Amino acid sequence: MAKDRPAKTSGTPKNARATLHENLDLRFRRETTSLFKTRLLTAAMFGAMLSPLFMVVDFLTWKSWWPSLPLPQFVVLRFGMTLWFSALWVWLRSAEDEFPVAAMDWLIFAPPAVALGYMTAVTGGAQSPYVAGITLLVTARTILVPGTARQHLPVVSFLVLTYPVSVVIFGRFGGDVLGWLSDTREMGYLASNLFPLVAIAGVGLVASDMIHAMHQRLVSARSLGRYKIKKELGRGAMGVVYLAWHRDLGRPCVIKVVNPDKDASGALRRRFEREARETSMLRSPYTVQVFDFGITQQGQLFYVMEYLEGEALQELLDRDGPQGFDIVCRWLAYAAESLAEAHARQLIHRDIKPANLFLARTGDGRDSVKVLDFGIARKTDDDPERPRKRRIKQNLPSDARLTAVGTIMGTPLYVAPEVLTGTHASPAADQYSLAATGFHLLTGRPVFTAATIEELLLRTIEDPALMPSQALPSANLPPGLDGIFLRALSKDPDERYPSMEAFRQALEPFAAAPGATSSVTDQPVFG
Repeated sequence: MAKDRPAKTSGTPKNARATLHENLDLRFRRETTSLFKTRLLTAAMFGAMLSPLFMVVDFLTWKSWWPSLPLPQFVVLRFGMTLWFSALWVWLRSAEDEFPVAAMDWLIFAPPAVALGYMTAVTGGAQSPYVAGITLLVTARTILVPGTARQHLPVVSFLVLTYPVSVVIFGRFGGDVLGWLSDTREMGYLASNLFPLVAIAGVGLVASDMIHAMHQRLVSARSLGRYKIKKELGRGAMGVVYLAWHRDLGRPCVIKVVNPDKDASGALRRRFEREARETSMLRSPYTVQVFDFGITQQGQLFYVMEYLEGEALQELLDRDGPQGFDIVCRWLAYAAESLAEAHARQLIHRDIKPANLFLARTGDGRDSVKVLDFGIARKTDDDPERPRKRRIKQNLPSDARLTAVGTIMGTPLYVAPEVLTGTHASPAADQYSLAATGFHLLTGRPVFTAATIEELLLRTIEDPALMPSQALPSANLPPGLDGIFLRALSKDPDERYPSMEAFRQALEPFAAAPGATSSVTDQPVFG
């Protein structure tokens, strides 16, 4: 999770179907218009800077190959273009967003094109090297300004045609079109200049069209309904987590996109929608708030969570090692309260572990634990006759941090033994996982360790758990705490606490007060 203040959230109404199929065409047009305006302002800025510099070219031309060049007129035109570009830049920066960008386009490029056409006509007509100025203008227009070829075509065509039209109107033929067309020398120069100009315009139009299409795909890829994807925060077997921005509310949020593999029947999607609604109704202050969910245009499932400041307990554990028992008991009590509410709604988390307990900072600066990632939560098994045991899966993968092993959901270091043998997860399974997480936080080591995943699962199923005080004698745990953990880590679910609330109440006497730091000094560092 990223680091910022938690945003207050509101849940999805129970009977409302969350649909986030945004009109991406509208979003794209809005973003393209904004980019269009920015690029036009850039063009105006460059025009204002470059126009005075080209007066050097005019002066050198006058002094060398075209002594009859009307230098005073060219100086006036250059200063006029500079003032024009500068005035447009100042005005368009403060112009209302409703001002048509198409009008901006014509205002910025059409007057300079006419001025350059005149300069071309009076410096040799069709054979004038000043046609390079029009070529530069056409190139800048197609590169700087986004849009489709059809959008570009009117303005670019006007810019290209200013060359031959200006030669006819202002050149030595003075509007005599027939005389101009019958002059083979003029036609040769016209062809040698006009054809490259048209080719450059055509290539620019095609390139601009391709860039425009790429930009459209980018907008689509980084847009998820009314959410703008900012960056990826992490990924796992179940999907990808992104930092995003809620466009309408103007606040950050976190989105998890779930990949439904082989969901031909749509059962996973229906279950996801049902369980997402249930999860969004959880109101515990110790549960990360899920306030939206939906389906992407590519058919991926996603849900939206509040954005929290802080770090996962896994990060804290990796950095600092074992934690004080009073702080750990407080964190577990927070998580137990969250899970107790979920269990009351018949939701089983199934993946409690240090990485899914987030140490967040509240508005008044206190630390609070939030339970994350109800993404694989499910309703309690409705079939009481389902067999409680079955043989452990064979040929298990060797990754000890799995999200799923066959039909086993969870992380093997913390998953309950009965789940490993095939029984559906229950509230008692969440209790085991929470106790295993607390054991790791207290001692700096998991309840069971092994060289292979098979050995780890077999030990979890068959071996009794150590007492936390045996795993780390230097922790100086108070009397009674070992018994609480051993009961919650019992192999038999019926021997654990009858509910998550009962487990929370057992932990409370050992928990530090809310907002307090640990009273345990000289904490050992797990090496």
